[in-house]
Amino acid sequence: MARPKVVDDSPLPWRPPKGPRSEQFRYFCHRFIKVGKGGQKLTPLVLRDWQMDIARDILDSPSRLACLLIGRGNGKSSLLGALAAFDLFTYGESASIVICATNQEQAGIIFGIARRYIELAPELDSRCQIANEKIFIPHTNSSMVRLPADPKSLEGLDYSSCYLDECGVVSRDTYEVLLLAQGKRESSRLIAAGTPPTNPQDSVLTDLRNLHRELGDDAVVFRAFSADDFQHHPATCMHCAQLANPALGDFLHADALKLSRGTRENTYRRQRLCQFVEDNESPFVDAETWDALSTGQAIPAGTEVVLSVDASLKDDSTAIVLGTVEAKPHFDKLAVWEKPADGDGWRVDILAVEDAIRQASRRWKIREVVYDPAYFTRSAQVLAAEGLPMVEFSQNASRQTPATNDLHSAAINGLMSHSGDPDLRRHVLAATVRESDKGIRIAKVSRSKNAPKVDLAAALVFCHSRCSWLASRPKKRRHRVIGSR
Repeated sequence: MARPKVVDDSPLPWRPPKGPRSEQFRYFCHRFIKVGKGGQKLTPLVLRDWQMDIARDILDSPSRLACLLIGRGNGKSSLLGALAAFDLFTYGESASIVICATNQEQAGIIFGIARRYIELAPELDSRCQIANEKIFIPHTNSSMVRLPADPKSLEGLDYSSCYLDECGVVSRDTYEVLLLAQGKRESSRLIAAGTPPTNPQDSVLTDLRNLHRELGDDAVVFRAFSADDFQHHPATCMHCAQLANPALGDFLHADALKLSRGTRENTYRRQRLCQFVEDNESPFVDAETWDALSTGQAIPAGTEVVLSVDASLKDDSTAIVLGTVEAKPHFDKLAVWEKPADGDGWRVDILAVEDAIRQASRRWKIREVVYDPAYFTRSAQVLAAEGLPMVEFSQNASRQTPATNDLHSAAINGLMSHSGDPDLRRHVLAATVRESDKGIRIAKVSRSKNAPKVDLAAALVFCHSRCSWLASRPKKRRHRVIGSR
């Protein structure tokens, strides 16, 4: 039987600087922590300015709750592992460091990094006992453990600090148990970290973000590196990549981001750009199919077209699509009015919508202006009085379902084309489908007000329907009167 390790019970040989805990953490890293891998292997951990900003937010705030949102590959686990080791050795008597994640293997990532930091520092390693799932300092009765995010196994905890990894996907039950475990100590802290999940509307991470927006740092310290305000930018935007990846160009290499673009776009946006986008499990059209239909060409002035208006309530989006009247119609965005993220009090400018239709009638030959009477009746009456050919298209199942099926079939079989407009692309790719015994209908991925917009896609459905129908009708012949020239 192996003899237990002889542990040095003398004080840690260091003189921390006076001042905030974050500066002591910087000195602790320089004095004891060595990088375990990479090009700087076995060299002291030098904290970047942005890493120190995170440390200040976590260590110097009186708040018991902190959250870190940052793109993958930016050393989040390494930083949290260093913070956990620092807490273990500097908290004092009976420190209890808990590292928790969706399962023990995931929790083992931060725990394993912290353990390796300790093993590489003789002054730290000699003062503790290290096991697979626990690190113990007998002299101060302090411990670090890793635990799965099972609410039942987390009951009764009394931690000084808890690191909750991948908080975007852990259950609310787990989070609530950990949060309510505080209060037994004068100082304790729950530090959550992660990236947006596939369903951001049902996530602890989203709850923490919203709590910070409502109540500020007094409720939760929320440190975010994110391009969420720029979801309208293409996924390849380097400005967005830099916002969400502070290590880019340092220990995160740009070519790694290029490789990540081989994943699905929404996966890349969540994991690398920290954007709160939802996965579309049943997309109306996939990106490859849609992009193959693009010609990059607008519709020339004077062309015979149909305009379709997907109108809305006063505080939601409104979209107009135009399409050519021919057997293989070509489509483009005319205009879209979308509520901005910070658009409290925003309203659709209905007069601007009406004027856009008037201006279009001067540029193209309008066969029809198609609209859903549910939200556009008054404007339709005004425009009809001015001589515009207004046509109702109710978005009920009997009309919408066959129209959606027809558009989907045309897209799959290359029987339509479009201009490549980025807003039209974004709305079409965000559209999901609802299936019934009669076929499919276009819909948003969720009923949340933050769900991606699909108004241009909805307008495209009935624009395609009317363009195809009009193109199939025989043109009326003009009969020549006998005796006339």
